[in-house]
Amino acid sequence: MFRDSKYITKGILKGVGFFAIYATLMMIFQSLLSIGFMAVKAAQGVRDESLLTAFAADNLLGCVLISNILIGAIFFLICKNGENSIAKTWKLSPFTWKAAAAASVCTLAYSVLFILAKNYLGISEPDIVTASADYYSAIFRGLGSIMLCLNLLVAAPIVEEIVLRGVVYNRIESTAGSRTAIIGSALLFGLMHIMAGGAALAIGAFLMGLILGYIYARTKSLWVCIIAHSVASLPEIYLYLMQ
Repeated sequence: MFRDSKYITKGILKGVGFFAIYATLMMIFQSLLSIGFMAVKAAQGVRDESLLTAFAADNLLGCVLISNILIGAIFFLICKNGENSIAKTWKLSPFTWKAAAAASVCTLAYSVLFILAKNYLGISEPDIVTASADYYSAIFRGLGSIMLCLNLLVAAPIVEEIVLRGVVYNRIESTAGSRTAIIGSALLFGLMHIMAGGAALAIGAFLMGLILGYIYARTKSLWVCIIAHSVASLPEIYLYLMQ
């Protein structure tokens, strides 16, 4: 029994460890990029600390988008040097469009219901990412919308699914089974959204993580999760474009 528990814990700790790497890299990259933006503003003669901080906040969307791209590249290099191929490690398996459509309907329906529930309960959080999109659109018309779409529909779904399902889920599942992997990866998925939107978004992300984990367990394809994750962001894009 002790040996079994130790074996199970090993997989869970590996999964949490990779998530810690992701979270640390995200904080480092965003901090360095924010410092870089402030340095650019300071080079223009701005010395007021509040103005420099505001400028960094205005460029948050750029920081997030670049950070996602860099982290995706790093995880690719880490996993590429493993024993198995990337396709096998992340389960980039062939899939049917029927499975992808069914998964997308589930995530889209949940996303819509979550937004409706938040509105009904009067829950709102300041969205600094969309505020950053507004800043970019003020510089060049439509730029913020394009960057937001690239982040929410491409960069974030790919990188987050690689980390949470392709890496974390698989590490946990290898020793603790699919049920624990679904719950564990969902908890971490919720945790990573706390800073982005507070407790409400974290709870919503946890529930979405359960759905995506179940999809991954059933389809055995990371592609399906990436597509379903991307589709789940469509209501957020729609609300931003319609404001």
